[in-house]
Amino acid sequence: MASYAPPAISGAAQNMYNLIEALPPESYYMMTSFYNIDSTMLRLGRWLSGTYLFYDRVGATKEQLQAQANQSQAPTGRRGFATRLKTAIRRSKAMGTLTGIPVIALQVIDMVRCGRQAIRERDVRLLVGFSDYGPTMISVYYIHRVTRLPFRLFMFDIYKGNDFFFPGNLIANWLEPRLMRAAQMIIVNNEGTRQFYIKRYGSWISDKLRLIHNSSDPAAYLALQTTYQPRPPYTILFTGSIYWPQIRSLQNLVRAVENITDLEIRIKLYAPHSADYLAAYNLTGPKIDVSVASPTEMAKLQSQADILFLPLSWETKSPGIIGTATPGKLTDYLVAGRPILIHSPEWSHLSQYAKANGFAEVVDQESIAALQTAIRRLLTDVGYAQELIAKAQRTFFANHTTEKNAAAFRSLFAQSAID
Repeated sequence: MASYAPPAISGAAQNMYNLIEALPPESYYMMTSFYNIDSTMLRLGRWLSGTYLFYDRVGATKEQLQAQANQSQAPTGRRGFATRLKTAIRRSKAMGTLTGIPVIALQVIDMVRCGRQAIRERDVRLLVGFSDYGPTMISVYYIHRVTRLPFRLFMFDIYKGNDFFFPGNLIANWLEPRLMRAAQMIIVNNEGTRQFYIKRYGSWISDKLRLIHNSSDPAAYLALQTTYQPRPPYTILFTGSIYWPQIRSLQNLVRAVENITDLEIRIKLYAPHSADYLAAYNLTGPKIDVSVASPTEMAKLQSQADILFLPLSWETKSPGIIGTATPGKLTDYLVAGRPILIHSPEWSHLSQYAKANGFAEVVDQESIAALQTAIRRLLTDVGYAQELIAKAQRTFFANHTTEKNAAAFRSLFAQSAID
């Protein structure tokens, strides 16, 4: 169960794809939203091989959506009330506050109804909920309560302490302790999150926690490997969605590059956002190129960059997210054969993980001058950059290959584990 599942092109959805696609397609059903799949996802994303169940358009199939993709169309059909409200929320934060309760309630009703029907009609033995802004977390809990089927949680991000529109935070504060107590297993994607939950709930939860790192398939990257020899015009690359955890640090990067006048540097953003969205956050300018690309194109783009930029921001509404996040793109960056520049608070797991393994240049203070110094060093000290690249790839093969993590994921679903 996931509000946003493949073919969504977010980091979480891509990691979901890498793990689930390794399962036999007849062994699972993916319940997700029909109307959360937009034309960009249809055009660029990857579908899982298993059967999809769309809670907000019962009876629809992925084949219907794929046919629409071939015609360059967005999902069509009669949209439910919850879908129309979600669209309004995306356009206005005030609408999120006013309509948050009915949006979440209606989605939960749809998900619980679809889930119960699937359990009655199909051989379903286990529920797995992937973390989101609320609907999936609530629904998997209540389907479990009604059907008594065991459930597991896969936490790409923390739930309580995230930054949700009203009433998401209130629900998370109330529900998360109940979820953690009731869940058969809780899967997290880094050691920082594991320690975070042990600190929050105590030693009893450690027996439920399982660590499966975010992962990527290295084959496409290894086929494109070249020796790092940066030449002007230099490129600093960021790939993926841009929202509140990254915005402030990306703004710092823009300011740093704008004030470097002796090196020809361009920032390349491959992000699925409109020009108006980026302009609203001052992420446009003469040194910035903006585009969008499919997951299959990322290996080539990242392997051609001079610096791969990985940001997390300061002074956000959710320091818990910043402290525990492992951005999905990190796994791709690690194997891409280019130096990584991390701009993230010193107390974040990301900064600490990078420094412990020596795989990136880390600017863990919010300093434009320090960011400029780091950029210059990576572009001009080739020997140092190559050392970072070697350590990054060592870290990747130790922790982040799809083969290793998909095997670990499959092992959690052995029959003995769910009896």
